[in-house]
Amino acid sequence: MCGIAGIFFFAGGECLGEVKETVASLLGRITHRGPDDTGEIATPVFGMGTTRLAIIDLSGGHQPMTAGGGRYSICFNGEIYNYRQIRSALAEVGYAFETESDTEVILHAFAEWREKAIVRMNGMFALAIWDKKRRELFLARDRYGIKPLYWSRKGNLFAFGSEIKAILAHPDFH
Repeated sequence: MCGIAGIFFFAGGECLGEVKETVASLLGRITHRGPDDTGEIATPVFGMGTTRLAIIDLSGGHQPMTAGGGRYSICFNGEIYNYRQIRSALAEVGYAFETESDTEVILHAFAEWREKAIVRMNGMFALAIWDKKRRELFLARDRYGIKPLYWSRKGNLFAFGSEIKAILAHPDFH
């Protein structure tokens, strides 16, 4: 089990200090979901982080993971059972891999196929992918909701997390 959480300010809102503090606060509510590693990223309009329970590629799967020259970043909870097949398909079209993790495969699959990458995935998952160039946040979960993904929007603030209590860490969502 891992945990993901983050916030995004829609047009007109940004505050880097608040984003960093908020992501830390959101993750603080779900630390029990991942004792092996934590990581976070923050920009003035967006921040996300992960608490990780390492299962695949114990040393190489640190998150958030970034690819595409820094364009894409991912926080991922779950396991993709057919990641080796997806990895092979991506390698055939020129993608190179630095880790053995399914997280890196998802990130490259998104870079190649955008949201259609999800259709190719067999597994249980909840994920958040930030596209820095487009300033877009993509969220998805597995078809059966095995891995939870909650979200809420209030005004120009959007928050998400693996548990509702992560979202409730932000004072706007009490």
